[in-house]
Amino acid sequence: MLYNVIDFVRWALTHVKRENILKSAWLPLPWQECGTDPWEYLYGSVRVQTNQPTLDRYFEQHYSASMSREKFDAYTKSWSRTGYATDCQGLLDAYLTHECGEKTDWYADYNYKYICKDKGAIEKIERPFRVGEAVFVIRESTGRMMHVGWVCGFMPDGEPLVVEARSIAYGVVVTKLYSRPWTHRGLMTTKFDYSDAPDSIPQPEQAEPVRLEYTRPMMEGEEIRRLQLALNALHYTDDEGKPLEEDGKCGMRTMQAVTAFARAHTEIPEPVTITALPPALGWLDLEQLGITVCAFRSADLPDTGGGEQ
Repeated sequence: MLYNVIDFVRWALTHVKRENILKSAWLPLPWQECGTDPWEYLYGSVRVQTNQPTLDRYFEQHYSASMSREKFDAYTKSWSRTGYATDCQGLLDAYLTHECGEKTDWYADYNYKYICKDKGAIEKIERPFRVGEAVFVIRESTGRMMHVGWVCGFMPDGEPLVVEARSIAYGVVVTKLYSRPWTHRGLMTTKFDYSDAPDSIPQPEQAEPVRLEYTRPMMEGEEIRRLQLALNALHYTDDEGKPLEEDGKCGMRTMQAVTAFARAHTEIPEPVTITALPPALGWLDLEQLGITVCAFRSADLPDTGGGEQ
């Protein structure tokens, strides 16, 4: 069975320290949903509760030979005693074990050797990074992978972001790929489906533009109503100085107000034909609304006897 790698990445992002994620970054999970259950880091662990007996045990088993008790206590003093910790590969093992019901307890080198395909040294792979791709740090002295993280999004300039259980000093965090010493990469295609995983910031689908013009029968809809509302708010009126009815109908009076707006923000001769307006309205973005404006001199419009047509 293959699991959706995007589901894993979204789950992992709920366990990061949200404060280090730039709001400008693209992630497959909304920023406000990231970090709702932040986890700490303990070497050799897979989702263990950070109560005091557990901390004491992990100090004796994994930290006492390289760190004083005072330093260990300083790192863990602020941790919730009802929260959780994991190590780097333990983040994936926790997902597979507790979310997918497939108990695993791998290590980074096993992941690289047996779970990853299409893999190798970062500088030797030319394809773009994909969300959910595993990245590794090799220990040169042994040739074994000693740390792992996963591509989880992109910065606005395209630099990949990585979710990783980093160390006891950091916990689970999001970091920029090139700020960390990653050496290898690979797609975990023996366990995960990458068919929905983007390799760059997804571009929103472009809606068909609405061509705004005075026609019979009249154009009408929510986009027109929002345009009328904006024109009224900015005091653009019909030729008689009257505000528009916000009825969503593109009639002669609406086109007169549109023409007034266009003339105020463009330097073009009559007759007025506008295919793009500058973003002068601030909170009203016509391009975002998908509106193309074609305005005509009021003399070009038929006399309909007054009223919004």
